[in-house]
Formats: sequence, C-alpha cells, structure tokens
Amino acid sequence: MSAFQDPAYTMAAMSATVALFRGLVKKGVLTRDEAVRVILDEAVARAIQAEADDQRAGGRSANDLNRQTAEILKFIAEKL
Repeated sequence: MSAFQDPAYTMAAMSATVALFRGLVKKGVLTRDEAVRVILDEAVARAIQAEADDQRAGGRSANDLNRQTAEILKFIAEKL
C-alpha cells in the first residue's frame, strides 16, 4: 500500500464503524451511552497496552499502532 492508501483505508473503516454504531443506536439495539462506553473502553484498553509495551521497550510499531488505535476510537466515540 502507498502512503496515500493507508489513511484512506483507515478513514473508510472509521466511517463504516460510525455508520454501524449510529444504525444500532437508531434501531434501539444500543443506547448512545452504551455505544460510547464500549468504544471508550476499547480505547482505554489500547492505551494501557501501549503503555505496557512502552515499559517493556519492545514492539515499538505495536506500541505506536495501539496509540493510534486509541486515538481513532476516541474520535469515533466523539462523533456518535
């Protein structure tokens, strides 16, 4: 993948996730608070994992990925 394609795939995944959660909230399957809580819980878990990886000083790329994932999940939760 090129440097242009990576962010495009990430943005497409974010858009699909937001659409899915909005649909679930609209249909009444989830409340908005439940959806936000699930997403933020995952963001916190990713951030904790990134901190643990940082302390072990190994897996730098995994650490960066976990931090980026946490930021993406927080962004999605804000948009719901």
